[in-house]
Amino acid sequence: MKFRVDEYFRAGAERTRQARMLHHAGGSYVLAMYGAGVAVECILRAFRWSEDASFEGRHDSEDLLAASKLLQIDEEYLRARRRPEREIASYTRELRTAGSEVVSLWHNNLSFCPETSLRAHLNRMDRMRGIRGDAVKKNSRGMMEAAQLVVDRGITLWNSRKK
Repeated sequence: MKFRVDEYFRAGAERTRQARMLHHAGGSYVLAMYGAGVAVECILRAFRWSEDASFEGRHDSEDLLAASKLLQIDEEYLRARRRPEREIASYTRELRTAGSEVVSLWHNNLSFCPETSLRAHLNRMDRMRGIRGDAVKKNSRGMMEAAQLVVDRGITLWNSRKK
């Protein structure tokens, strides 16, 4: 199937809602994390493809984040609205941190990953230390929050371009 730019954009918003539902329902944290990552990938693809549809990306969220120019677009958007530099720096840092969280936790192969394997992967990443309770749930929550921030900023920026 081939998708148009606006379909990637709409899918990003849909996948965010679906991932959040899975997370809140409990027990499907791996799938929630996968869905949250797909949501971010959709938003980033929408921005990237709006400039150059020849870019492939291959599910590399780090490359796609850079190629989407979302961070630069966000800074330009804030500057155009004459926001103070301190506020721009804060928003940029927040978006960059959220993007880094998604990049570090999301892999396309999460769709094939049993929870025990994700747990072992998170342990190797040192993301289990000091967590009371379900560490997969905690990491899923962090992924959901980061993805939501990226998607929300993407939606704001996307809609501002349409005006």
